[in-house]
Amino acid sequence: MEDLNPPPFAELKQGVTAKDVREAISKSGYPFQAVVADIIAASPLGVESGASIQEEWTYIDRESGQVRSIDILADLAFQHGYQDPASGLRSRLSLLVECKQSDFPYVFFLRQTPPSENNEFPDIAGLDSQQLRVFVDSAPGDGDCDSAAEAEPASPIDAAEGKKEAPSSFWINLRDALDLHEIPFFAAPAPFAISLAKTFRKGSRLEITGEETYKSLTLPLLKAADHLRLLSEPEPDHPLLFPRIIINVAVIRAPMISALLHEGEQGLLSLPWVRVSHLEPTNSPRARHLTGAVRYFDVVHESFFSRYLEILSRDAEEMALRMHQHSDEISSGTGLFKFSGERELLEPLPQGYSHFLEEPCTMHLSKTARALGFKMKEAGEGEVAPQDHESIGWIDTYDWL
Repeated sequence: MEDLNPPPFAELKQGVTAKDVREAISKSGYPFQAVVADIIAASPLGVESGASIQEEWTYIDRESGQVRSIDILADLAFQHGYQDPASGLRSRLSLLVECKQSDFPYVFFLRQTPPSENNEFPDIAGLDSQQLRVFVDSAPGDGDCDSAAEAEPASPIDAAEGKKEAPSSFWINLRDALDLHEIPFFAAPAPFAISLAKTFRKGSRLEITGEETYKSLTLPLLKAADHLRLLSEPEPDHPLLFPRIIINVAVIRAPMISALLHEGEQGLLSLPWVRVSHLEPTNSPRARHLTGAVRYFDVVHESFFSRYLEILSRDAEEMALRMHQHSDEISSGTGLFKFSGERELLEPLPQGYSHFLEEPCTMHLSKTARALGFKMKEAGEGEVAPQDHESIGWIDTYDWL
């Protein structure tokens, strides 16, 4: 007769049952993490781009020095630079993912205006500087860009000195120089939230806390990104640069409720994707502003995550292509703006301008960040008036993507 007694390593004690173990595993989040990893593997990032997917990716906490882990790191190399050996860039995309599930809603506090006046998304690592010094083409002509790249700057002559005056120049952020505001994923693809919180039950009441989300989502994502930035620092005297586009995202299996004050009423609306901002403190006593950088992470519902990855794959490819097309400007930290109609075109800085780099430049140019503006009464399908306290409307998708 077959022995039905389990071996020592399969024997459950202390009244623990197989059902108890299954429930504990289900509540732990590990199965959900595996589901999210499978979604990434089946997405264009995994299938077409061959992203390397690492679960439980470890990083060093910048404050405590302790080793911690984030649920998933998906990393891939774009092929533009490898297909063109003359390019000085080898760009990568790194997607840092934290997975959370709950029966209680996450709440996002939306704003109609962007959290920062400037475009500060996405995180870019692996470059000596993300600022370019750009000169404005002052050569007369009809805007033909092909011949002017080799032309000497048509600067006026200073009669007293007999020297050419330096043409106008300014500093501009790489994101603005590449016109990332034209690419949906990097512009305002979803509403901005100034803060994020989670609800919980206390007795018969539902209460809300921002501390848990700060510790379990904001800090792990941003600290993992900081560690990845350290790993991506340029090597001195290396002939190539390896810029890394870093995207932080929390994938949620829980209700996502957004709150927006509208005409004095607190409106509630469910959204599948929200971009959350986090304001970093400034640590410089000489800072011109009292606040530091604004950093971002996306929060996406599990049901929308496949679509999110499609948009990310498409638009990150476009960003990497633009970086490749302007590898000379990014590698040198300089460029020339030419104008064709109302559009400025970024080109490599001609040799004739090199001696002007010795002149100081204090002007900074930035393009104004925009937010996704909408009104609660124009929510579309599933809309409810803000004063309807008994129900919550929803938006299923973002058609402009």
